[in-house]
Amino acid sequence: HLDLPGGQPVASYVLGLAFGFGWTPCIGPILGAILTASATSATIGEGVALLAVYSAGLGIPFLVVAGFTDSIAGRLRGIGRWGRRLHQAAGGVMILMGLAMMTGRLSALAYWLLDTFPVLARIG
Repeated sequence: HLDLPGGQPVASYVLGLAFGFGWTPCIGPILGAILTASATSATIGEGVALLAVYSAGLGIPFLVVAGFTDSIAGRLRGIGRWGRRLHQAAGGVMILMGLAMMTGRLSALAYWLLDTFPVLARIG
């Protein structure tokens, strides 16, 4: 809850730190696996390709969002009145997913989804 004026280098640095700390648990294991696969690939080109695809997949969504920020801002204001309910619903989904992981029901859900929607097995 720092009161830093926008557009200042210190504010950018603090925002970058917060963003980095928040994403470390999400990105760290994936980046580690890709770096390991890249280091053990047969050629340098294959390793560079893996890292390039990872970097593009990480960066392109941010560039797209930045490109459409002005046009989306008005729509987001309209959704803003539902913000509290959306946060509560997202929190409820997170709690349910956590409970499903702890009880082992997440695997059962995954198998049910694959049985019900076989096309999902072709993704990834």
